[in-house]
Amino acid sequence: MKKVDVNVIYYGKPYQTIISILSLLKVSGQYINSVYITVEDKQPFGHYGDVFKVIKAIEPVIPIHLYYPKSFYNLEILDYDRVKNDAEYRWTVPYQYALEHAQMKWLFIMHNDMVFHKDMIGDMLPLFEDENMAGTGSIGQCWSCPAAKAKLCGGNAFMKYIPSAEEAIALHEQYETPRQKRDLEILHSGRIHPLPECRLNEYACMINLETYRKTTLPLGTNGCFGGNWEFTADLGTGWFHQMVNQGHKFTHLSLEEYAKHSSFNPIGQGIMAYSNRENYVLSEKNALQYLKENYGTDASLDSKTAFDAGIRERKYRFRDFRRKIIPTAKNIVKSIIRR
Repeated sequence: MKKVDVNVIYYGKPYQTIISILSLLKVSGQYINSVYITVEDKQPFGHYGDVFKVIKAIEPVIPIHLYYPKSFYNLEILDYDRVKNDAEYRWTVPYQYALEHAQMKWLFIMHNDMVFHKDMIGDMLPLFEDENMAGTGSIGQCWSCPAAKAKLCGGNAFMKYIPSAEEAIALHEQYETPRQKRDLEILHSGRIHPLPECRLNEYACMINLETYRKTTLPLGTNGCFGGNWEFTADLGTGWFHQMVNQGHKFTHLSLEEYAKHSSFNPIGQGIMAYSNRENYVLSEKNALQYLKENYGTDASLDSKTAFDAGIRERKYRFRDFRRKIIPTAKNIVKSIIRR
């Protein structure tokens, strides 16, 4: 039987992360070899110890590989040469460590706020019988693309709607979208198709690793899947644009057929929880209730693991404090010296 590795980025949301993995295992477990969990160097609201809940809940069920990046990628424009030559810097890019280290031929990438209800991996694997298939999953940020608003394009139609530069620019000028200015800059630079907002969405997708490693940094020339580059509108759009224009194939699958995304957040946008403590706490409270009712666990820690989690939390909170206070202290000293 064909098997895949799975990658999830852990940036808070321990209960939702556990549900994401357990629900995927429930519907697609027969295809999963192991799970790569990238634990971000920065955690929301200083909750550095909560990752132990994930480890404790998942490790007995499926082999896991933990990776702790040395710094936090804050979605800034990446330095191409540094990404190529500096592995630690490159591995701060979301999903990149697993894309380089996973052992299976395919990597299933997902967000840590998913609830799967149908076997997505089982439906994805046969698509890779086509040797040119580079990836599959939900395609396109259609909610922020004028071509979708005009009913000209969609996930299934991104290779059918190929506008001229003039048509694409006129369309983007006609419709107001969240990144309208940036999208127009990209179009004026000559990058027309796929359109600036188009990508293989990282919240649930699968990538052919042999193809990825041949074409993408550090061995290939394409920018990493999870990065922002000088020529991109959002994460993943640059890599997708390069791959499509090099002749690689992608197949759209509707996410809603297989999973719910950010279902525990009352406002429905998982990213919003990271900037609102109240929303974050409520989302996790909802997830914990679901975890108890559907999986019979509250992911509580034994005393030894709780102690280790506490040590990690204090260590990293102190590190964050030092990172804030030292530059401030240096600036104060400099201002005193100047007087």
